[in-house]
Amino acid sequence: MPVRWLAGELARVAIGAVVAIVVGLTTHAWGLGLALGVIGWVAWHVREFIRFDRWSRHPLARPNHAAASWGRATERVYRSLAASRARSRRLLSELRGFTTITRQLPDGAVLIRPGGEIEMFNDAASKLFGLEAPDRGNNLVALVRVPAFRALVDGRVALVEMNAPRDPNVHLEVRRIDIDPQRVLILARDVTQLNRLLTMRQDFVANVSHELRTPLTVILGYLETMEDESLSERELKTLLERFRGPVRRMESLVEDLLLLTRLESNPRPAREDLSVVRVESLLRAIRDDALALSGGRHEIVLEATRDLAILGMEGELHSAFSNLVMNAVRYSPDGGRIEIRWHATADGARFEVADHGVGIAPEHLSRITERFYRVDFAGARVRGGTGLGLAITKHVLERHGATLTVESEHGKGSRFGCTFPRDLVVAPSAPARLQSV
Repeated sequence: MPVRWLAGELARVAIGAVVAIVVGLTTHAWGLGLALGVIGWVAWHVREFIRFDRWSRHPLARPNHAAASWGRATERVYRSLAASRARSRRLLSELRGFTTITRQLPDGAVLIRPGGEIEMFNDAASKLFGLEAPDRGNNLVALVRVPAFRALVDGRVALVEMNAPRDPNVHLEVRRIDIDPQRVLILARDVTQLNRLLTMRQDFVANVSHELRTPLTVILGYLETMEDESLSERELKTLLERFRGPVRRMESLVEDLLLLTRLESNPRPAREDLSVVRVESLLRAIRDDALALSGGRHEIVLEATRDLAILGMEGELHSAFSNLVMNAVRYSPDGGRIEIRWHATADGARFEVADHGVGIAPEHLSRITERFYRVDFAGARVRGGTGLGLAITKHVLERHGATLTVESEHGKGSRFGCTFPRDLVVAPSAPARLQSV
């Protein structure tokens, strides 16, 4: 390019010199000839300048100059603009990709300047911090008025836990990440459920320890009594008989814990693993066990469609149905009526247990399926139980595509039920009811 530019310029200078010599020889006015040559050379460059000016108004088109000098300069500008445009497109594409990914994040992300001015934020941050589109450019600290959060934005701490500005029931874990000297990323995560699970785990450990400590204390008391050498054989035998109660309680607790752990850790059974469960026969056996637990103090009625069966895990369903029936016995006053129903519906097959006992207050309904969660029923004659029955029932039903429903009114009784989907129902026939007391 430099050689071509120099050759072009020398050619134009030579042409101007020839013009000047010809005019000088013809008119003997050498000054006029020189002036005409210079004017011609200047006019050429003015023409190229005008073409450059026109091109500069739309610099994305490739330049077209006759003069190599102007063409070289314009080509440099054109290439620089093209490279800059390509970089801008690439950066814009990356920014769009980053924005798309950020919007899909469940965590809130806010990009701010060191002073706290907001550059951008995703949808999750809008929800967690209550930010709106006009808030871009505003100071984040002024919008989230929490002292610990100010310390985070200022860089004095890297992690804080705080309540969400618009919902104090939502607990946030907010982290600061320094991207570069001009930008800071604020990440916020909703840890409400995580904290609740951690609390539940701590409560679970404490409850298990408490449930095991009580029978162990009783057993240790009996063992200390048996160390007395003056006890007769009959008295020792009586003490040994008293061991049965606390030992059976610990056995039931361990069995329920193992069952609950297995239900939570194993996936939902595949259809080929299910077998036909004759629910009417299963409920008759549970009704007999309930009568034994009641000791004749309750009226227990079973109404079941004889030929209505479902596909399921019989052992798990026995545990779920038994827990609901036995709870009805435990929380019903003497002389109370307990109704067990099994029948077909338009949605599938439904199981229900209704009692006319103490009932459950509304504030407890959302938590009764938690492990060891117990309601203090004044005046109720509660007989046994590990506090895990409803938690087991909930998981068993979920593994069979059903959901536990509860209708209860404090002081009037409760109705527990669930509906199994139609694809699990096996050959339902016309209702043939069995009623037992």
